[in-house]
Amino acid sequence: MATSNLKETLGDLNKESFISLLTKIIGESKFLQNNPPELIPEEDRVIKHVLDCLLPYSTTTGGPLIVNHVTYFPGRGNLIVEYPGTQPGKILSFVGMHMDVVTANPNDWDFDPFSLSIDGDKLRGRGTTDCLGHVALVTELMKRLAETKPKLESTVVAVFIANEENSAITGVGVDALVKNGLLDKLKGGPLFWIDTADKQPCIGTGGMIPWKLQVTGKLFHSGLPHKAINALELSMEALKEIQLRFYKDFPPHPDEQVYGFATPSTMKPTQWNYPGGGINQIPGECTISGDVSGRLSFRFRTNLLVPIFSLSVKDVMNKLQEYVDYINENLNKLDTRGPVSKYILHDENLRGSLTLTFDEALSGVACDLNSRGFHVLCKATEEAVGHVKPYSITGSLPLIRELQDEGFDVQTAGYGLMATYHAKNEYCLLSDMCQGYHISALGLVLNTLLDLIQLHFIALFKMGDVAKDLTSGTVGGAAQLIVGHPFDTIKVKLQSQPVPLPGQPPRYAGAVDAVKQTLAAEGPRGLYKGMGAPLATVAAFNALLFTVRGQMESFLRSEPGIPLTVNQQVIAGAGAGVAVSFLACPTELIKCRLQAQSALAVDAGSAGVAVKYGGPMDVAKQVLRSEGGAMGLFKGLVPTLAREVPGNAAMFGVYEALKQYMAGGTDTSKLGRGSLIVAGGLAGASFWSMVYPTDVVKSVLQVDDYKNPKYKGSMHAFRSILASEGVKGLYKGFGPAMARSIPANAACFLAYEVTRSSLG
Repeated sequence: MATSNLKETLGDLNKESFISLLTKIIGESKFLQNNPPELIPEEDRVIKHVLDCLLPYSTTTGGPLIVNHVTYFPGRGNLIVEYPGTQPGKILSFVGMHMDVVTANPNDWDFDPFSLSIDGDKLRGRGTTDCLGHVALVTELMKRLAETKPKLESTVVAVFIANEENSAITGVGVDALVKNGLLDKLKGGPLFWIDTADKQPCIGTGGMIPWKLQVTGKLFHSGLPHKAINALELSMEALKEIQLRFYKDFPPHPDEQVYGFATPSTMKPTQWNYPGGGINQIPGECTISGDVSGRLSFRFRTNLLVPIFSLSVKDVMNKLQEYVDYINENLNKLDTRGPVSKYILHDENLRGSLTLTFDEALSGVACDLNSRGFHVLCKATEEAVGHVKPYSITGSLPLIRELQDEGFDVQTAGYGLMATYHAKNEYCLLSDMCQGYHISALGLVLNTLLDLIQLHFIALFKMGDVAKDLTSGTVGGAAQLIVGHPFDTIKVKLQSQPVPLPGQPPRYAGAVDAVKQTLAAEGPRGLYKGMGAPLATVAAFNALLFTVRGQMESFLRSEPGIPLTVNQQVIAGAGAGVAVSFLACPTELIKCRLQAQSALAVDAGSAGVAVKYGGPMDVAKQVLRSEGGAMGLFKGLVPTLAREVPGNAAMFGVYEALKQYMAGGTDTSKLGRGSLIVAGGLAGASFWSMVYPTDVVKSVLQVDDYKNPKYKGSMHAFRSILASEGVKGLYKGFGPAMARSIPANAACFLAYEVTRSSLG
């Protein structure tokens, strides 16, 4: 299906249907709270309402949707809904729309958390943002697909999961689905985890290392503080020292901004405990708990690599332990609080001490910024919202990390509000959910577009020899043009400069002088003047050259797969030269006019052409209008044929001869790139050595004035140049031509051979 039609087919979110479904789901949220053992959610309550929407379109009733209700714990199911595509193995999935919620105390809320209420654009209730709103949203998208039945290359899968908010009970949700292989096929395409907020791609999460610092001192009466080791004071000063060392060793990193982290990595306390006692007792022990959060051991899908700016969990733990060990050994150097505050009681041979322990660490997540899924999500977000600004959070999402560890290309997004995430008085905006629907639908549209492009290239890479030569010739020609055009500019300027009057020096003293004058007058861009025309036709020119040569090879080859002799390559090259002459002639006329005009304008009276062209199209328009129509573009065809036929015969013959010489036989398939570069460069040099005078004649004819021509034809131009300038005049610009030919043709042949080999 065309992408524009798919966009129209999916349309806008059906607000009435969405709100109706969300009302039913939020009405179940009291039974979806996840805080075991007291509160165990019953996700099947949500699945019932989702199935009421989707079962009428399932395969069991003649519809397209494949529905799989997967349960590992009574009443706590997962739901996998699949809309089949046409290409096996191609897939796009929406995962993470979990059907449990965090707890809510109605006494703390301004409205009933367990029923949907609407206040203008606000949809209020527990789960509207996290994540029941997304359940309803993706259900509506799958329903629309089933209703309209668009033809998609990729299969679309939605996975509604149980047990996301609390991991105390395992083997219930996505972990069990992955373990049992039910999501394996989702590895074949982007997986969009729909459970964040604020409509922008969330591309990273921080890792977290929970830590506890247990501090031991000596309990004593507060009236005699010199006989105590104050555990609170020791803990505060020790923590200060640890934090100072941490931020010195782990400063902010520039790449944190690339991933959009709001803060750099941090190490901070979050809880403080002590055994209790009277107000007049100095505590002898206390415990500070906290976490390190930030760029800790990101995981990429690609080979599970860790970005260079991430912090290893193990390295951070080792550093923190190193800080604590240092403080324990150097308590006398730690700052104290007042004249009697101390951490060592020498007369009692008693020292305070610190003990550091860690709970289970969580590694962070980094989405692959080079993946297809990321680019699809960003483009869809930009089109639907008006801008795209990926961000990262310092919280952790362990389920996403586990999916990445299993090889899924996970990208994350969500359309609730971060400000109400897990908060009392939770709500989302209907307008945000509408944009979320557009982003999801556009994701399908863009993914379909990429599927079509990919199918095109797959077809291209399964093509026959003609198409392979077309493609390889295009790549080779582009390489040749990029490398060689500056040399060609200088060659044409030298060829087309007017003959100086007696006693006057020529416009350019030589190639080096032409380069200097061009750079001084026009800057580096002057060396690439006139590149538009050959760049626009380089694909056709080189594709035609190598394709005709390839077809000539097939015609001349005695048996399939048998290498051609050098003589046969000469014939094939000559045939290719005939074909490309008819394309080269008008292209080079435009190029030569643009390259030569700055030099010719200086002496318009003698040179004849002082027209200032605005670009390739302007040259073509003026020639068609005032120089005899289409035939004007083929001015110089005879010398073009005289150049291309023998030139290409020599070039392909020399190229094959050199390859066979370096290979020690006719099998040249094992030659390295260095050998191909040498053979290609010398083959290009042979082209110009053979035909350079005809190129000079072609150039002067093509820049000659149409109304007041200086030359009557090719032979007249040849004789005139020979008479006025001698043999030397027929080799004007030969140096730049040869200097260009070797690197340009080396690049061309290498690019052709590498591309042709990759296509099989």
